[in-house]
Amino acid sequence: MDKEIKMLGSRVEEERYVIAELIQEEVSKNISFEEAEQLASFIDAVTEFRAGFIGLLAQSFEHFLDPQTAYDEISMWGEKTGNYFLDQNMALDAALAETSLYRKHIGKLIKTEAMRNQIKLERLFEIMEYFHTLLDHAAYSYSFAYIHSYQKSLKDAHDEFMKLSAPVVPVNDQIAILPLIGEIDIDRAQYILEKTLMEASRLKISTLILDLSGVVKVDAVVAEQIIRVTQSLKLIGVHSMLTGIRPEIAQTIISLGIDISELSLGGSLKQTFKKLTDNQ
Repeated sequence: MDKEIKMLGSRVEEERYVIAELIQEEVSKNISFEEAEQLASFIDAVTEFRAGFIGLLAQSFEHFLDPQTAYDEISMWGEKTGNYFLDQNMALDAALAETSLYRKHIGKLIKTEAMRNQIKLERLFEIMEYFHTLLDHAAYSYSFAYIHSYQKSLKDAHDEFMKLSAPVVPVNDQIAILPLIGEIDIDRAQYILEKTLMEASRLKISTLILDLSGVVKVDAVVAEQIIRVTQSLKLIGVHSMLTGIRPEIAQTIISLGIDISELSLGGSLKQTFKKLTDNQ
């Protein structure tokens, strides 16, 4: 690494807090004095973060002849930072919007120092291209980590929702209730089928009440899955009853050509449960 690149990296490192403050001034230009006072501790923390990132970029100048090392270090920063910002509920677009401010203020410092030290224009172009590449890689690394973590959190939330979407609730040794609530899509319907069979077998019940009074919408595919649940329960020796069937759900079931005489239908959950317990 030659003296010119080392000098420019050192100058960026020395001015990291000044640049961080300049970025903060532009970001907060529409914030009132009172709001700034209330957010003082947060602003200090963000300024420290920005200065740290600028320092990382400055140190990357040492790897001008070995850019892969710089990319690896920035990738590690991006992964850590993207995950942290997601945990803090900070928006991705707000962070990415600052990329142009880093480019503006760091680039201005590099150009100023290059002119002051009479660095050749061709050499300056090479250095600026390297700097822009570093910044672009940082934005990509941060975005990738943020989006990956966000998608994982969505999947975890979906998995947790699915676990709670088929609560087989035993009310005594023989009877359990499966209250279905909300909209049922094909994925949830398939999960309900699998979970219900496992729970019914584990609980060793003889009767399961499937209450549909809380279901928002049932299309033909989902109605068919619900019927599959009752048929599958029958194969393992569990009698099933459908309650809370609204007219539109009944029409969907009939449209499938299913013989409703094969189904055990009840009125309300309360009526059906009372009837079953009275007969025990």
